[in-house]
Parts: sequence; C-alpha cells; structure tokens
Amino acid sequence: MKISNLLVTGSTGFVGNHLCRQLLDLGINLIRSSSNNEKKLDVTDIDQIRSIADTRIEAVIHLAAKTSVNSALRDPFQPYYTNILGTLNMLELCRTRDIKKFIFMSSYVYGQPRYLPIDEKHPVNPHSPYHKSKLIAEQLCENYAQDFGIDIVTLRPFLLYGPSAKPYMFVSTVIQEVKNNGKVSLSGKHTSRDLLFISDFLELLKAILHEFPKGYNLFNVGYGESHELEEVTQVLAKLMNKKITINYNSQVRPGDVTKMIADISKVSNAFHWKPRIGIREGLEMTLQEDGFT
Repeated sequence: MKISNLLVTGSTGFVGNHLCRQLLDLGINLIRSSSNNEKKLDVTDIDQIRSIADTRIEAVIHLAAKTSVNSALRDPFQPYYTNILGTLNMLELCRTRDIKKFIFMSSYVYGQPRYLPIDEKHPVNPHSPYHKSKLIAEQLCENYAQDFGIDIVTLRPFLLYGPSAKPYMFVSTVIQEVKNNGKVSLSGKHTSRDLLFISDFLELLKAILHEFPKGYNLFNVGYGESHELEEVTQVLAKLMNKKITINYNSQVRPGDVTKMIADISKVSNAFHWKPRIGIREGLEMTLQEDGFT
C-alpha cells in the first residue's frame, strides 16, 4: 500500500472500527484525533480540525456521520449539520494542508429504483434527511475535486453488515429480536436488500488506497445480489436455532424502498475488486464473532 499516513474520521463507528484495526495490522500510521490523542475528533469543530498537529497526512477517509434514518426523521437538524458541515470541514483541511486524496462514505440515495440493477447513472431520489444530507455532501466533494485538484472517491454502499454493527442496523436488530423473544418486525413481505459483508468493503477501501484514481470518482458498492429480508431473518433464526414469528409493518415510511440491487461493474473494473462473502457465510461469521453461536 503506497499511502502510509491516514486520517480517519468516525474511527469508532461500525466501518471505522473494523477499518482501523486492519490498517494498524498493515503498519499504517493512523491519525484519529487532535494533538491530544485521547480527545475524540469532532468534525463539526473547524478549530479542532485545524489544530491537528500531524503534518504527514497523505489521505483522509471520512466516515464520521449521523447515520440513523429514524433519528433523522425525528430530528433532521443533526444529520444536516453533522454530515454537511463535517464533510466541508474535512475538505477544507485537505485544501489548506494540500492533502490530495479523500474518500467519502455516502449512502444509498436512489430511492425507489426505476430499473435494476442500479448503476451510477440512475436518477437520485433520497428519501430522508439522512440520505439528503449525504447527497449534498457528495456535491461538496465533487466541487472540491474540480476547484482544488483533490482526488476524491465517493462510495455509495447499499447495506453493510457484520460483527459489532450498531444496534439500529438491520442485521443487528433482527439478531436481537430473534434472541430476545423470537418476534421479528420487518418492513414488508417482499422487501429485499443488497447486503455486503464488512470484510469485502474493507478490501475495497484498501484497493482504493493502493491505486488511488485521479479526479472525482463515484461508485456504487454492494454484493450485486438482492435478498428478501424474510430470507435473511430465516437464515439467522436457523443459525441461532430459534423459532420465530415474523410481523410485517403495515405503516410504510415515505420513500421506503422495496428492492435494491447494486450494479457493481464500475467499481469492480476500476479496482479489480469482487465481493467474496455470500449472505449465509457472512451471517454465520457475524453471529460467531458477536458470540451468538
């Protein structure tokens, strides 16, 4: 890997925690805070960001964000404030410190698909303040790439899962419901998602760092297959040896998506990357590492 000094925001989050452990194992120097190594980096505080003393930063991986869709619907200020201002501040750090490589983690912003699989040319239609904040932040990234010559990669992961995920994430929620009382609530009878295991996503990040593309680049990221949420739930229940009852929510949130499949041909060709962990293997690894089997 050519890059040896990285600034990672959101290092305590789901992706950040897994990523930082792998990068440290590779001998990468990680800058995750200000001059006080025990102080958590607040990406909305431009003064704290400017106080980062390390001058060896070669690239920034910006993962920090407010990510809960339900929380965003209740309190839209937080995702707009953190996700837009935080991204702007990190881009400004790159501009003023002459850091030429920046990876931004966006989200699924397409809404109900007009066609499948979904490629990067698909019209965007974000359906919550969280997704809308990510799309605005994407535009900031494109602007800074064009205006200041920063090489920027924006990734749009569809649905990531794996060990140590946040409680509100789909697989984690289902695992807890299966474990607690066997009563699982799902958003719809035939709702399906494109799920990508965390280790496959990390392999992509490492590939990008190894051969960083020039200019502004946008990529969809997924497994390239869709699985009904009921199927995922049944696999988890079987692996956990639990009997379950599935209840389908009759209340649908505005913009809820029934089916998604990522067209990953662009990202696969760019970085010679292909996901390896299928859904059953990924769920089994999640349960094992989280101590459920």
